[in-house]
Amino acid sequence: MTTLTRLTFALAVGAFCLPAIAAERRPLSADQASVRATSVASLGMAPRLRATGPKDAAAPKIPGDQRRPGTPMANAFRAYPPSCAADPLPTQASGPTWTAVVPLYARDADGVDYVEEVTVTVWRIACSSSGAETDYNPTGAHNAMTLFRIDRDAEYEGDAVIFPTFPVIRVSQGGGFDGLESIPRVALEPNTILSEVVFDTPIVDSTTYVLENYVYQGYGYFTYSDGFTLQVDPVNDEAPVNITVPAYEPTPASYADAFAPRPLDGYSAAQWVNYDLNEGLLVQVTEQVQPNGTMVRQVVFDLLLEDLNGDPLWLIGNAAFPVNARSLEIDLAYLGNGLAQIPWGTATIEVADCNHLEVDFDGIAGLPAPIPTFDGLTVYERLFTPNGMTCE
Repeated sequence: MTTLTRLTFALAVGAFCLPAIAAERRPLSADQASVRATSVASLGMAPRLRATGPKDAAAPKIPGDQRRPGTPMANAFRAYPPSCAADPLPTQASGPTWTAVVPLYARDADGVDYVEEVTVTVWRIACSSSGAETDYNPTGAHNAMTLFRIDRDAEYEGDAVIFPTFPVIRVSQGGGFDGLESIPRVALEPNTILSEVVFDTPIVDSTTYVLENYVYQGYGYFTYSDGFTLQVDPVNDEAPVNITVPAYEPTPASYADAFAPRPLDGYSAAQWVNYDLNEGLLVQVTEQVQPNGTMVRQVVFDLLLEDLNGDPLWLIGNAAFPVNARSLEIDLAYLGNGLAQIPWGTATIEVADCNHLEVDFDGIAGLPAPIPTFDGLTVYERLFTPNGMTCE
């Protein structure tokens, strides 16, 4: 199948999968170079004004009137829960994927123009989903982060002599691909506000990107968990390639993580409460670098409840856990004379979602009165979210 035929097919069906083939790299003809130069000249951008919200009008600041940096807070224009992921982004796609081969513009250090075929893959990773209605997910359905990756052929990977450059990326959700309204923000790491990968940036190594929203007036605001079409425009005489991505509707088979407890991390730290039992639980998540350079994370567990006399009683404990752990057993103790820690039993914790913590207790039988002994599952609700650690 020729390159032209593949591109025509891509435009017809949007997304498709291709067998592994050797990517083509060829010089750009004089006519093609002229077309690119004209296209690049037409991409000039107007000055960008900061907006106050995803759907608000612009509210530009007076230049030079701010002396202090911002305070930690979630990005108002976010496209997914801040608690979903952190740097680095995955380097391999997982779950359902949508793929196309795109002939990107390439050049060498002397400015000689080429075309290099790359593989563009779009996929989603499951995020925590508490059911809250948000700007990026107005229905409160399952949340996800949408990524795409540009892979060079193994033959050309890491080649800094001749390399492709970043194309123009556009998104359509029920409309066209015209104007700034179709331009998403593309970043190399999650949870950024202004960071962007700009057109014509060299692509020396295969790279993963996250789809975001701009904070500027006139740009579109996209809900990437809904269906959309991603357009990859090489800005040469090749037609843009469209990749159609359906709405995010996870199943246990397609996105197992969407139905699993959240990994334990700093977003689990909060004050939790069970109103029926009149219990309050303070969970802290700490990290400490050891002398050998390894990082140790641990959960600190402090449960305030009543003893059999109705007086306050603390059950306390802590336990270390590996990165990405989703369940943790903690040895608990109560305080005796002189603050001695006396074993009470264990608690196994799982963060069902950002708003619910499940604790499975296993108390030691025969503890002296008035120390209560109990077993089984208790569910606690989140009482607050720490500043700058929005979990959704």
